[in-house]
Amino acid sequence: MKEKTLDWSPGDFLLRASLLALLLGIACWTPKQAAQAPPSNRPTEAKAPAAGPDPSAAPRETAMTVRPNIPFKTLGGKQFWADERVCSEWRIQRNTLTGHCRLLDPDDVRRAWGNYDACDAKFDSLRRSGVIPAPSTDTVILLHGIWRAKESMRPLRNALRAAGYEVVNLNYPSTQGRIEEHAAQLARVIDRLEGAERLSFVTHSMGGLVVRRYLSDCRDPRIGRFVMIAPPNHGATLADWLDNAKVFRPAFGPAGPELRADAEGAADDLAIPWRQFGVIAGGKGDGKGFNPLLRGDNDMTVEVASAKLDGMADFLLVRRIHTVIMKAPEVIEATKRFLRDGRFEEDNTTN
Repeated sequence: MKEKTLDWSPGDFLLRASLLALLLGIACWTPKQAAQAPPSNRPTEAKAPAAGPDPSAAPRETAMTVRPNIPFKTLGGKQFWADERVCSEWRIQRNTLTGHCRLLDPDDVRRAWGNYDACDAKFDSLRRSGVIPAPSTDTVILLHGIWRAKESMRPLRNALRAAGYEVVNLNYPSTQGRIEEHAAQLARVIDRLEGAERLSFVTHSMGGLVVRRYLSDCRDPRIGRFVMIAPPNHGATLADWLDNAKVFRPAFGPAGPELRADAEGAADDLAIPWRQFGVIAGGKGDGKGFNPLLRGDNDMTVEVASAKLDGMADFLLVRRIHTVIMKAPEVIEATKRFLRDGRFEEDNTTN
């Protein structure tokens, strides 16, 4: 049976997600939670030990809080849930509004919920019993773009799993935080990975900037190759227009202004990846692109010139638009080749 992917428009998605998050917040609210501010994942500068716990760590509750659970499939609202631990498609997620956590199985059915420690203990119990299988050692981490969710990367996930990789298809609340906050979430997930001996990345759109921000503070020797698909490495002119039209600012959240192509954007301030990386961009190859309002070749959203980045080991231009480029068969095949060989095209040279 063909998998069904929810890919609502931003307006529909925001309305449905907001209503669901409100209902969940009301259902989960307790006097103890009301007395405390919701935990924040925002990284801060390091402080002396006397000032408190490590600020880069996720909020952790001191007491186990186990809630009665009725297993049910989640109904969406992915813009309000951040993965905190992932193994073999099982994941612990934290709600950005209430701070409570839930444990989901590979079918997105809730198996436990409460605070992080309670979900973590249940996760460990399922690992010890073999319900959550041990992952393979060669891991690829997928990151979607702004206003999307992990489902948008499902074709890539399926192809990479079939090729033998352990795939962490990360869900992060792209409209609820800045790029550095999403990078801090990525760091926590990586710190909690089990058995990973090699880590590679495949990203779409803003996901590439999140990984670039993560790599600027990371020198993990397990890091392998990195494929960026349609990344706004120098910002996106379209983001300038949307941010200037202030009505769109709430929809794209704190990360929206960081995607600007002008001096207010943050993309050009990110470090060049220190591991081998390649870039796949969408365009028509005619110097004009799909969107006549943008300068030069483009994929309707990001200009080819913005996608290119100094130091890339390989570059590939495909005739695809931004919203579906990561699902294109030729992009998936090129991604697998780069992860394996460090190039997008087959090596047809003969000796």
